[in-house]
Amino acid sequence: MMPRTSSRWPIQRAACCASRHPWMLGRGLIATWAQAFLAQHSEVKLELNVTDRHADLIREGYDVAVRMGALSDTGLIARKIANLPIVLVASPAYVEQRGRPASIMALQSHDFVRYQMAGRPYPVILADGTTIVPNGRFDTDDGGAIRQAALAGAGIAHLMQFAVQDDLDTGRLVRILPEVAMPTMPVHIVHAYGRQLPVRARLFVDFPVGQMATLTQ
Repeated sequence: MMPRTSSRWPIQRAACCASRHPWMLGRGLIATWAQAFLAQHSEVKLELNVTDRHADLIREGYDVAVRMGALSDTGLIARKIANLPIVLVASPAYVEQRGRPASIMALQSHDFVRYQMAGRPYPVILADGTTIVPNGRFDTDDGGAIRQAALAGAGIAHLMQFAVQDDLDTGRLVRILPEVAMPTMPVHIVHAYGRQLPVRARLFVDFPVGQMATLTQ
């Protein structure tokens, strides 16, 4: 739980309550940035919880939550910190075996490693609103598993670009239809303090803004 009283080590507990891909946001980004944040703020101890549900910040004692996707009207104070790009990717082995789709319509004849939400495959939505329910034989609700399956050649994956940028840079994955505009995923920090945000929480809120900026360049 998040103590609200001061102590030698005031705990800043960041709840990673993403609507999609909490593993990317929590383990892939915040955990990676943790040491840099702690090095700047020796008086703060950071506690990170990663979950795919929307935690009750007040009841569960969180200072802030970092959420991906559209926000519902929760009555919380929200600050958008990024719009992160989404990409379609596949392994060179998959492309060699199945070919590279040359159009949006051609995607329907390819296998996807599909993100599953509430028991159903999540659609691929393009920037112009075109929606495709992809075909595929491997469904999972874990973004890390989607990336690993794509690396193994199981199909095309629909993922956040930052999560696969190293794979793209090294050639382990390649972009599919890079000329097709894809939407971005909004990222917000939310809290329930109103204007009385504690210093420990404000320090954390300010830190990811600069870090996120490097992902959208």
